[in-house]
Amino acid sequence: MAGLDGTPDTESRREQESLRDFQSRLAERLALAETGAAGGASRLGFIAGGRHWLVALDQINEVVTLPGLTEVPWARPWFVGVASVRGSLYGCTDLAAYLGLAAPIPKGEVRLLLAHPRHGINAALRIDRALGLRALDKLTPEPGVADAPAWRLGDWRDENGQVWTEISLENLVTTPEFMDVTA
Repeated sequence: MAGLDGTPDTESRREQESLRDFQSRLAERLALAETGAAGGASRLGFIAGGRHWLVALDQINEVVTLPGLTEVPWARPWFVGVASVRGSLYGCTDLAAYLGLAAPIPKGEVRLLLAHPRHGINAALRIDRALGLRALDKLTPEPGVADAPAWRLGDWRDENGQVWTEISLENLVTTPEFMDVTA
């Protein structure tokens, strides 16, 4: 909400500052984890389709929040559009919709997990929210899933009983099904 002069009201400013603080803390923790200073192997935790997911830090470039996406006509419902992030265009897939877990998230503000540029594809996953780092040494491996796709690396359980599925973003974004976005 904006005031009469067009500036954001106090609540909007607090939300923007809170999001910026979270992104700054996450960026610092990602940098620490990449250098090994965080101790042990860590994964970024996030929620998509009501499920908890993990991805290795070297698989992602960053997590960003944008006001919206540019829609693409004649695309599959799970391909929710394109986004320009610092001058690079990213094709955006709603992870939950792609996996058949939920309908695509409605239009509006989006959180995107950007694939690392070394994968050779400017792909982004639309997620519900990022949860921060999870240390693998604090998780217990779960039995494997029969016939799991190559991008599904395994499941882990935390001390609260929550199951986390680890994915290979590189394997996911390079599968033919993922890359075939035409309706």
